[in-house]
Amino acid sequence: MDFARNSLVVVLGIGAAVAFLIRYLTHPGRDGPPLPPGPKGVLLLGNINDLPQPGMLECHHWLKHKDLYGPISSITVLGQTFVIINDAQLALELLRDRSAVHSSRPHMVFSSDMIGWKNTLAFSGYTDTFKQHRMNIAKVAGSTVSLTVFNRVQEEESVHFLLNVLESPQDLFDHIKKEAGAVILKITYGYNAEPHGEDPLVKMAGKTMHEFSESAVPGKWAVDVLPFLRYLPDWMPGAGFKTTARQMAAQLEETTELPYAFVKQQMRAKKHRTSFLSQAIENLGSDLSAERIHKWSASSMYTGGADTTVSSLMTFFLAMTLFPDVQRTAQEELDRVMGNRLPMSSDRESLPYIWAVVQETHRWHPVAPMALPHASTKEDVIRGYRIPKGSLLLPNNWWFTHDPTVYPDPMTFRPERFFDTPTHKAEPDPRTWTFGYGRRACPGRYVADNALFVTIAQSLAVFKIEKLVDDYGKILEPEPKFEPGVVSHPVPYRTSIKPRSSEHEALIRRAEEEYPWEESDAKALATVRW
Repeated sequence: MDFARNSLVVVLGIGAAVAFLIRYLTHPGRDGPPLPPGPKGVLLLGNINDLPQPGMLECHHWLKHKDLYGPISSITVLGQTFVIINDAQLALELLRDRSAVHSSRPHMVFSSDMIGWKNTLAFSGYTDTFKQHRMNIAKVAGSTVSLTVFNRVQEEESVHFLLNVLESPQDLFDHIKKEAGAVILKITYGYNAEPHGEDPLVKMAGKTMHEFSESAVPGKWAVDVLPFLRYLPDWMPGAGFKTTARQMAAQLEETTELPYAFVKQQMRAKKHRTSFLSQAIENLGSDLSAERIHKWSASSMYTGGADTTVSSLMTFFLAMTLFPDVQRTAQEELDRVMGNRLPMSSDRESLPYIWAVVQETHRWHPVAPMALPHASTKEDVIRGYRIPKGSLLLPNNWWFTHDPTVYPDPMTFRPERFFDTPTHKAEPDPRTWTFGYGRRACPGRYVADNALFVTIAQSLAVFKIEKLVDDYGKILEPEPKFEPGVVSHPVPYRTSIKPRSSEHEALIRRAEEEYPWEESDAKALATVRW
């Protein structure tokens, strides 16, 4: 074993030296603008010791660079440049205004090649395939007609969410995952999720996106900075990442292929419901390349749409537990405007405070605190600093939405910050940053906002969300902590959710008459072979 371990050290050392020499010979010292400032690296490996440590929120790690090096900084690991952006306007200038140069994605060996995320919209390069993915998703999530269909499905699943929470409030997180998954599954695949209990496709999406969040963190996996490690024998110490990658690749493949095969099987039996994928398949003809793109477009909608909304809703319920005054103000508006009916998508303009709660949910903890990394396709210069071709650009969305000079008292959940008053100018809309930048802005942002609005408005209309009290009368204060990863969720917490009154409970139960449960497709899914 000592021999094997020593062999690994030798291999790593030789590999690092070779990588350094290649970079040195192909990118020799040069005159001109310097890289953005940053910490001094070590010989051969560069700044490998300056990457985030496991378990730490990446946005907090990179924020330290702001005080040390200024609004833009950089590190270099084996010749790969990471550019960290801790200035909101600088991020917009680079990633939005210069999107023609900075709209690609980094080619990360672990997540892109070994797992297969390069096939999805999230990690596709800025290619014709990427443009086709965006076009496909825009047809579903961008047109007025499509949004109307989404509104109906979201209202239906929000009512089902209320019913589930009423019956088992202790399972809040499962109900949030069920609601988000049920909406995107119905629109994308025409699939009805299990009304009660665990659904196989909802569970699958959650697991897959958890793995995506782990696999796509820049610098986390050694093989991304030392690509030759991919070819190490499996038995060598340190090669365990290969087993992890195979497991994650199998998970992503099943997540993509199983619901696709379900739609095709339902279509053959003429039992399918109209969906994005069924319409795409009907219009394909014999174009196998287009079939593959549509399959991965559907997978992109399924995985992305099912997880980001989960993070936002978990953040919302945590905030309501910690900030009861916000809840009271919101319920006063709902009672005044809605009377004894549930709010719907069409009520947004009549509920400005509820809409401000949605905005503050985006700001208080962004779903992607460091966004998804961008990559530069050409060399660029900004504020006197050189951005090399191929650089990874990491905008610190968390800081942009927590800068106290822009958002005073940023750790407090305060929807009022988005209103103009005689003594206060409305603070910037956080969605300027949280939904991504330029040509990489989230194509499903309007759908996501509507899902948040409907669920938040309906939940506040009928439920009282409070801190739990244990059997000894002790108040259990949840801690606002968040998990690291590309997509960040609150660390699991406990809260109390009860109907505001017997009348509100009756309102929830009456809604079931208008939005009855449909039979699940889980049994049909179990017969699918792919």
